Amino acid sequence: MPKTLSKVAVVLGSALAAFGLSITALPQSALSAGSVLHIEQKSPIGDFGHWLLTMPSNATFRTALKTKVLNNLDAGTYTLDVTSPAGAQTVITVMNGSQERLRTVGNSATFDVNAAESLRVTITYQYTGNVRVLSEPTGIPFEMKDASGEVYTGTTPAMFTEMAPVWYRVQYAVEESCEVQEDQQRELVAASTLTFWADFNCGDREIPIAGRTTQTLGTSQQRPLFTRGETHEDMPDNRVLQTSSMSEVVPGGRVKFTVAVTNATRGTIHNVVVTDAFDPAFVDIIMPIANGGVIADNEIIWEVPFIYSGQTWETSFYVKAHESLVAGDRIVLTARATSDETDFYLYPQAWSSTVGVGVAYMPQTGKTLELALILGALVGTGLITNLTNRRKKLVEVTV
Repeated sequence: MPKTLSKVAVVLGSALAAFGLSITALPQSALSAGSVLHIEQKSPIGDFGHWLLTMPSNATFRTALKTKVLNNLDAGTYTLDVTSPAGAQTVITVMNGSQERLRTVGNSATFDVNAAESLRVTITYQYTGNVRVLSEPTGIPFEMKDASGEVYTGTTPAMFTEMAPVWYRVQYAVEESCEVQEDQQRELVAASTLTFWADFNCGDREIPIAGRTTQTLGTSQQRPLFTRGETHEDMPDNRVLQTSSMSEVVPGGRVKFTVAVTNATRGTIHNVVVTDAFDPAFVDIIMPIANGGVIADNEIIWEVPFIYSGQTWETSFYVKAHESLVAGDRIVLTARATSDETDFYLYPQAWSSTVGVGVAYMPQTGKTLELALILGALVGTGLITNLTNRRKKLVEVTV
């Protein structure tokens, strides 16, 4: 019997004896408390699953709580079955104080609980994703680094699986004769696939394009027609943001557009459909389109299964301005997004983003050179005129 309980029994016995009463010593089993399980779920993104605990008596306890303490349990064998959130890998750890009794990767674990024992069970959800590195043409060597500095190398096309949800930077190694694009850096969203893609114009290679046909090239999925309903003054921040790599382009030039969809809600949004409308009379879409984008009529369509709370889905693509465009024309693209949970019909402006690119006589990168040529021509003309005038004066003096 523990010393504290013994002292209590002695004091209580003395007090009762004063009244002519007596007590019978309690058996050791009655003084022992039952076992305790402290079960906790951990998730880096705040999404939790639910679990089912099967006890030695075959009784079960099911909950989706983040933490739960079960007291007065019987000794014996327990089985924990976990239903994890979508895209998560489950790791179950059983600790007895600072000693690790069990660690398993999976959704089920069986462990023994001794009498009067306190164990801590941790259910940890780990999220990974895939990273694809593509290019046109293929066979381009590349180097990829993650946020921790780890280096991955390969040749396009390449796929890396079970990657941590951090940012990655890709640098392509191309010949000097190719048009080299800047390094790309993007963040991998947990339980998704991040795609890097670059199009290199090497020599006289033709760039495959699409967009001039009236036939449906992509999906024939029917979407509800957009009807502008009631608008509200308490407009939330933009959920969709579309940007362009330049504000002006020459006829026949290329522009990179980037579309980002942010989930500003407190939960995961599902079945996200992202569209970007363009005018085939002004631009052609350079193929292929990253992240599974397809063309249907005059729209690019992406289907995103889900976007976690606070996360941003992003993709980029290239367009080629028609040679027939003239200065003053304007290329306009409008991106929209819908999902099962969004407030799109209440706040349509927040779920769309329009960007325009003007058509100019010369590219922004060529202004300095062409201005130098123009100044050179003007200076040359001035020299010739001055020399001619000097010759005229000399002739007049001689005469």
